[in-house]
Amino acid sequence: MEYLQAELSQCLNQEICSIDFFSQGQIGDIYKVNTANNTYILKTSQPSDRLQIEAEMLIDIKKYKIGVPEVHASSETYLLMDLIEEQSIGTEAEALAAARVLTDLHSVTNESRMYGYYYDTTIASFVQKNEQTQYNWGLFLGQMRIMPMAQVCYDKGQISHETVSRLERVCRDLYKRIDMSKITPSLLHGDLWRGDILFNMNGATLIDPALYFGDREMELAFIVMFHTFGKSFFDAYNEVHPLSNDFYETKVPLYQIYPILVHTALYGSTYRGELEQVLKRLQI
Repeated sequence: MEYLQAELSQCLNQEICSIDFFSQGQIGDIYKVNTANNTYILKTSQPSDRLQIEAEMLIDIKKYKIGVPEVHASSETYLLMDLIEEQSIGTEAEALAAARVLTDLHSVTNESRMYGYYYDTTIASFVQKNEQTQYNWGLFLGQMRIMPMAQVCYDKGQISHETVSRLERVCRDLYKRIDMSKITPSLLHGDLWRGDILFNMNGATLIDPALYFGDREMELAFIVMFHTFGKSFFDAYNEVHPLSNDFYETKVPLYQIYPILVHTALYGSTYRGELEQVLKRLQI
């Protein structure tokens, strides 16, 4: 840590007063780095490209003038960025701030109209493969999201071969369930639970992205899954991006499959039950 302190001091061009443990992350410990005038967040991991990918995703989002922490340095073992000081602004104000930041994010598309991203991204401790970017949302969702994560869950012994077969049937018939002609690629945060959106008097700030281009309602289904925001959020969001007619009935259960699989891979049995409920709702 002493060597790292010197390296970070050079990056910031400030003397570091202390580095204090803050919390345990999905891939390593997180610290607060204190200087005389500022406090920063330091995420750490075993050597890999994960934190460098996270830094790149944050920098990409910031290009669109959307609130994310400023990145100061990244390497195979750490990511140094601004600490976002949270403030209580009230439930209603949070809902409206979240709607503003997400309508802005989801308004971003790409010239090639592709799904996926320009490089492989990450979600929690897992890689999200994007090298086979596609122009068909159903194929992308099935081949690049649902089935790879189903394989992870199966390899961990969390789901059965029969469940994998049921998921394959879902993916094969996605084009029958969703009107693909009405979907255009939107930039998604990708992992928007309550802990990944921070609030203060400046509005909402996004952290820990799992970036890719997809149907914007994929993000909304995740919000419904964790009851992150309620009616005020959806009313404000709907004014900019009206929800599709089949959002609640069809898209919510379909789009919750991927995050449920991610959580099944991370946490096991609790989410297996949720997956079974969704598959039954879809009559699979």
